[in-house]
Amino acid sequence: MDWEPGLSIWKQIEKQLLTDVADGVFAPGDKMPTEMELVRRFGVNRHTVRRAMAALVDTNIVRVEQGRGAFVQEQILDYPLGAKTRFSQIVSGRHRLPDKRLVSSEVLKANATIAQYLDVKPGTLVIELFSVSEADGVPLAVATSYLPAGRFDGIVEIFKQTKSLTEAFKRFGIDDYSRKTTRISAALPSSRVASLLKQAKNRPVISTESIDVDSAGVPIEFGATAFSSDRVQLIVE
Repeated sequence: MDWEPGLSIWKQIEKQLLTDVADGVFAPGDKMPTEMELVRRFGVNRHTVRRAMAALVDTNIVRVEQGRGAFVQEQILDYPLGAKTRFSQIVSGRHRLPDKRLVSSEVLKANATIAQYLDVKPGTLVIELFSVSEADGVPLAVATSYLPAGRFDGIVEIFKQTKSLTEAFKRFGIDDYSRKTTRISAALPSSRVASLLKQAKNRPVISTESIDVDSAGVPIEFGATAFSSDRVQLIVE
């Protein structure tokens, strides 16, 4: 590569990689060359390559997945928050393939906060579902859902089968439900959440806390979700 006088080499490498992305050499979702492959391509040291790649990450052109490498950033998903927020419908409506994977589940006693949100007494048994939501195989969100155990006995296996709380609720006679409240904030992810989102721990997530109620206004779910801020844009309706 012929270097342009007066412009830092790392900046010229960044510009070339940006051109590669713009020209479709590397399409959205594609894995970028490894650090050593770029060192050989441009004939520079690793520090110079790292600085160029860091600039691409900072501008959200490239994302880094822990243990997997760097990938061209996909288009940010517009995710509307409204009374009828449904993950699968939102993702499929953007012509992407939705998936939800249960990571873990357990039955525990509701603390004061969970009890207040679910309108039950502290110590009431609740089911905790910890899951990852994906679009086209890319993790978008990590969610923890709390459900009254007495009302939803057996929902864990149903959720594993359907990969959807909406479909699971139908098995319990809840054909429709709505979002009562959503609280939005920003935070740095825990190590576990960062790993499941396949992102660096120093990249912030968008955190939401929400309450869903049935047609009678009775709370059926309290959820805490961490959205990847690089891949999702929340829209309040």
